[in-house]
Amino acid sequence: MILRGKYLMQAAADGSMELREGWAVYCEGDTIRAMGPYEELAAAHPGEEVVGDGTQLLMPGLIDSHTHGAGLSYVQRGVTLDYLENALLKFATAFQLKPETTAALNAARHIRNGCTTLHHNESGAALDPNLRANCAEKIKGYLSTGIRLGFSPGIRNKNVLAYDDREFLKTLPPELQKEAEGRVYIDQERAVEEYMEAFESLYEEFNGPRARIFFGPNWVQGSTDQFLTRVKRRADELGGLPIHLHCLQTPVQKAFGMRAYGKSLVGHLDDLGLVDKNLVLGHAVYLNEEDIRLMAERDAYITHHASCNLIMRDGIAPVYQMLAAGMNVAMGLDEKSINDDEDVFMEMRMIYFLHRHADISLTRCPALTPARVLDMATRKGARPTGFENEIGALEVGKKADAILVDMTEMTEPCILPGTDLGEVVLRRALGRHVDTVVIGGKKVMEHRKLLTIDLEALYEEVRQQAAAGRTAAQLENEAFLEKIRPYYQAWYEGWLKEVKLEPFYLFNSRR
Repeated sequence: MILRGKYLMQAAADGSMELREGWAVYCEGDTIRAMGPYEELAAAHPGEEVVGDGTQLLMPGLIDSHTHGAGLSYVQRGVTLDYLENALLKFATAFQLKPETTAALNAARHIRNGCTTLHHNESGAALDPNLRANCAEKIKGYLSTGIRLGFSPGIRNKNVLAYDDREFLKTLPPELQKEAEGRVYIDQERAVEEYMEAFESLYEEFNGPRARIFFGPNWVQGSTDQFLTRVKRRADELGGLPIHLHCLQTPVQKAFGMRAYGKSLVGHLDDLGLVDKNLVLGHAVYLNEEDIRLMAERDAYITHHASCNLIMRDGIAPVYQMLAAGMNVAMGLDEKSINDDEDVFMEMRMIYFLHRHADISLTRCPALTPARVLDMATRKGARPTGFENEIGALEVGKKADAILVDMTEMTEPCILPGTDLGEVVLRRALGRHVDTVVIGGKKVMEHRKLLTIDLEALYEEVRQQAAAGRTAAQLENEAFLEKIRPYYQAWYEGWLKEVKLEPFYLFNSRR
């Protein structure tokens, strides 16, 4: 197969934008074997199928390094998004599609927007006897679509109901305490044993060329030290698997670190030996200067969710300072993109615009370049998804994951000679401009038609499942959680009075 574009555009390893006119890529099997001017590759490989008409933009497949695979978004399921600590009570009782259906729907949305790889972090429940089966069905659902997959099963084995939930329990009236006790006093050690058994089974069955299975305990504040150190030990035994953790997403989580450990949650992870090149922190909005220095020094990663952090009222991660310190930053949609449609181009645009406010100076803080942002959505996504040195760029020896993007709408009626094409893409491209998607040398979408999924049949299946609505157990759980909501909010309000915030970014002034 020869992939042909009018231009080949990608973030180069040195941080610049690589732009080559008239270039093409030759693939054998799932791997790129040659690159160069289209005429040379066509002459060297006569009779090969040519994909692309020479008018499109040829790019590496984009990578979503952090999602939970909702399929139907929370908006479509009637859940209003708010501060994370408010929204968690609603997340717990939201309508759920069947595991394989939700995975296929999530994959379809990603592929249609130019994503060739995603990392699904499963937000599982401790001691759930169906954890392994649900994860397996989701993995199968993803693989049936042709998408490349990183998958990390996750649970919380402490603080399931609230952060520091055993103390929180004491604040509830006696009748609610009795109802809540079973959610607070769980068998933490058995939860870890069952999680590790599920992980080992999933790793043995599914880890391979198209899927990478690694660890994803949901939260730092939701994991006992014994859980985290056991995960770290096993990840190292398996060759250094990624360990993906939500961390410092909100100021309440920042306060938890100071209350529980007298330091940042990143500092606590370092005490446990987890801060190294295999650590990936989701969100990381409230990293302090020492956290950033340490993460950069240890070659660790964060996944940045610009739209999600705004929608959830978390704040703005100091990505500008992270990049300046040499930190690794990858892009993640976290199933809450700005248009609620998994449009990766819109997410790159959000990142591009959001971090133009790191300082106020005409010379001291140049804006992020298009290449730096595209790098987060391509090269930097390889390691956190488990495919280090295999994906993220169109290079000989790497996997043949590529997209062809129709340039008509983004350039009409014209662009002047010498215009920065990277700027055009970051400012004007949309997911719907993706014409063709190739993953591992196989076409999974051509001329906007998905080739591995009967999309209308999938939509009909989704509609039928949605018609059943939520279960009686979900409605009962929702009623209980709404009873504790005022106590839950009062619990955290007290913490917020303790936390000291000194923002990195400057947006306005009181005087």
